[in-house]
Amino acid sequence: MEMTKLTGKALFAVVFACFVSFAQADEMNAGKIHFTGSIIEPTCEIAGNDGKDNKVPLGTYPTSLFTAKDIESTLIPFTITLTKCPVATTGLPAVQLTFNGTTVTNDPTLLVVSKITSDGTTAATNVGIAVSPSGDSSTLIKFDGSEDQARITLPLAAGTDVSADFDARYKAIATPVTAGPADADLTVNILYR
Repeated sequence: MEMTKLTGKALFAVVFACFVSFAQADEMNAGKIHFTGSIIEPTCEIAGNDGKDNKVPLGTYPTSLFTAKDIESTLIPFTITLTKCPVATTGLPAVQLTFNGTTVTNDPTLLVVSKITSDGTTAATNVGIAVSPSGDSSTLIKFDGSEDQARITLPLAAGTDVSADFDARYKAIATPVTAGPADADLTVNILYR
């Protein structure tokens, strides 16, 4: 068997090629990315004081209370409770609530009042209903489906209810406020993201 003698340059080329080959092998298997997560059924339900609905009595006030625009009635606390929610995970630690309702023209933070359930022939005028997170009366909830207004942390154990607290009140849009029923409906949706 005949052996070929390599010159200095040829020997360097062979050694360099082997080094590059080993380096490429290391770079080609430098690590792995593990994707984890889960897919869930959206299971949260609102546990209201009337089935899945909540009734929040705001009270009765005289028109004379509303002496100027933006005058408000007493804050009335209420809670939105969620039941049957999935357990919190790294990918889904909380759910969002969004709110939709018929609002006053050019003000998505005030619900229009009407005579949905109260007695009377004509609804009150120049007054709307405002809602804020409990403890933050200066931040009014928008009723246009906006996201990132209210989040509820999901439970750590299955079968645990979770909730968020809010305050509602009447707010004068203009004066004079006139007498009549002052009802409004608000739709609450749950977003899983």
